[in-house]
Amino acid sequence: MARPTSVTVFGILNIAFGVLGLVGGCCAIGVLLVRNAGNPWLPVMQDNALLRGWIICANSLGFIASIALCAAGIGLLLLKEWARVLSIVYGILAIVLEIVGTIISVVVLLPAVMSRTAGLQGPAALGPRVGAIGATIGGCFGLVYPVLLLIFMTRPKVVAAFKAQPDAPDMPGNVL
Repeated sequence: MARPTSVTVFGILNIAFGVLGLVGGCCAIGVLLVRNAGNPWLPVMQDNALLRGWIICANSLGFIASIALCAAGIGLLLLKEWARVLSIVYGILAIVLEIVGTIISVVVLLPAVMSRTAGLQGPAALGPRVGAIGATIGGCFGLVYPVLLLIFMTRPKVVAAFKAQPDAPDMPGNVL
């Protein structure tokens, strides 16, 4: 059976998003380690244990998930069943993290930023507020890829393409 086009597309997208996640994770670690008095987000994170814990947990899980997403992308291109299963697991984890992250943004982050910027005027107040609102709305867009990944990885044609592969061991030279 020929490889469905969607498997190739999602294999490439998994690798691309996985690499972006790794780069973003490194940047997030850098932001957390740098003490920048001008950054309006850092005091909000430092003052709120729940938010600080969530950010550390979400970034750690996101970094690990990015590695898994890269591996799953390579496996999808090689039509490995474990890669399809790993893509489904990633999709479920990503959806849960996005929903929890959006709830935390609405319940914790947005009110904390609004109260911290209450006395400020102009760009000093507008920037952090727009950023907090954007983070909250952005969580909805973060659901698009994992939902599509789940839909496509569970389609009968895709499942059949992975089941049609022989059970040959993964050895050097046994690429396709």
